[in-house]
Amino acid sequence: MASALDRHVRSEGLLADDPLQPRILVAPDSLKETIDAPSAATAIADGVRVVLPRADVFEAPIADGGEGTLKVLAASIPDLEIHDTEVPGPRADRPPIRARWGLRRDRRLAVVELAEASGLARVAPADRDPMVTGTAGLGHLLETARSRLLRGGPEASELLLAVGGSSTVDGGIGAARALGMTVVGPGGPDQRPLGGVDLQAVSRVHLEASVLDRWEGVRLRLLADVVNPLLGPDGAARVFGPQKGADESSIERLETGLEVWARRMASLAGGPCLGAGTGAGGGGGVGLAPLLRAGSRVPGERTADLGSHLESGFEVVAEIVELRRRIRASDLVITSEGSLDRQSMMGKAVGRLVGMAEEAGIPVIAVPGTSQGLDEASAARFEVIRCLADEVGADASWREPFEALQRTTAIALRSWSPSD
Repeated sequence: MASALDRHVRSEGLLADDPLQPRILVAPDSLKETIDAPSAATAIADGVRVVLPRADVFEAPIADGGEGTLKVLAASIPDLEIHDTEVPGPRADRPPIRARWGLRRDRRLAVVELAEASGLARVAPADRDPMVTGTAGLGHLLETARSRLLRGGPEASELLLAVGGSSTVDGGIGAARALGMTVVGPGGPDQRPLGGVDLQAVSRVHLEASVLDRWEGVRLRLLADVVNPLLGPDGAARVFGPQKGADESSIERLETGLEVWARRMASLAGGPCLGAGTGAGGGGGVGLAPLLRAGSRVPGERTADLGSHLESGFEVVAEIVELRRRIRASDLVITSEGSLDRQSMMGKAVGRLVGMAEEAGIPVIAVPGTSQGLDEASAARFEVIRCLADEVGADASWREPFEALQRTTAIALRSWSPSD
């Protein structure tokens, strides 16, 4: 029996008669809080095969160091096994949650995603408040992963941390406290879970040598999903605070608190905690900067400057999934994300993907959830853009994103043929 999508395609005259077999690379990011990148890739591929049944379709979901990075890497790294651990959620006044992380079978590589433990999707919209939310769960997840890694031998074990996608603007203070850092406020050492509201009151921090020793021989790599600095008009509080529930008063308090916290961390880390990318994940990497001192004991490791350790999450993922090679071997690339907008083209995953495709001379079709504020020059970089909200409706695309992606992909392919 023909599927609803197949009937739609045939009724609209979308079925291609072209005898060629185009090579199509399907490389979507996740549609935030709707569908993850691997599932989105499968949905788009299904839509392609109905319209172009002879097409050679390869699925290569992408990520940029934010939500969904773990799933994408798990599909690409051989022998990476997924585990789950009970950790505190972003709000201390809510029950614990189960968070996933990855460990390669040889125990020389672990993958942790901040969003799994402290992500925006972990907090109901009505409960989002970065003054309250914190990264204690991330600290517990990191300690669990570190404890399972092998140490010793000629090479360090690696722990990849995808820093983006947080519900927090706590500078990583919650994670630092959970990992063993002593944080002193007005009432002395603080033993409770900490959040953004606590940053401004930090008067002193201390990290025992035994905590650093536990991380010796483990190279911590921080994968950032944005290039925003920690502070200023483009920083964690002012740009991302409103998205996470902060009002104007809270934004100013968070900004001041992050400045105080960055100074405290710089004194422990032996290097600055500012610069491009340090605003990722609400500044979540800042509280981890002192741990880079342990990594600096690994031969060949870089300085303790946090900025020198932040890597482009997209570039790391692209290398692992061999994205450049797969683009060059394709006739067309189809991508997607939740909202295609100006920020997409300013260092986010889809914008970086388009840049790679342009270098290789390969056209790109986009089937995002929505598209708003995209300037004419940016829109012209795509062969065609079709939005789920426009083609199937916002409600339908939210309730049934898999089917919405299938159908919108079919519609988008009307504007392209292998002979173009």
